[in-house]
Amino acid sequence: MANFTGSWKMRSSENFEELLKALGVNVMLRKIAVAAASKPAVEIKQQGPSFYIKTSTTVRTTEIRFEVGEEFEEQTVDGRPCKVRGRQKGGPGWGRSSPPPTEQPSLL
Repeated sequence: MANFTGSWKMRSSENFEELLKALGVNVMLRKIAVAAASKPAVEIKQQGPSFYIKTSTTVRTTEIRFEVGEEFEEQTVDGRPCKVRGRQKGGPGWGRSSPPPTEQPSLL
């Protein structure tokens, strides 16, 4: 298994807003997410199958920890919980194992 420990920067992103729309994220939050996610800084720490990933944008910083092959809970851009399973297939990847709820969260 390749080790992905290090600091990473996104080179490009395609169809992110369309993905968020398909996930049911409202238009205002989609616009904010697209602007914020245009150049995230990503820090990865990996020890074998254990990953820690910290993603920093101008709007917020998120941190996740998971083991490859095990299901864990994460949040969509608009804060809805979803279950995800880390997988290894030539590189780390994520696969949603349960869709986020369709109900939009309240914004206070």
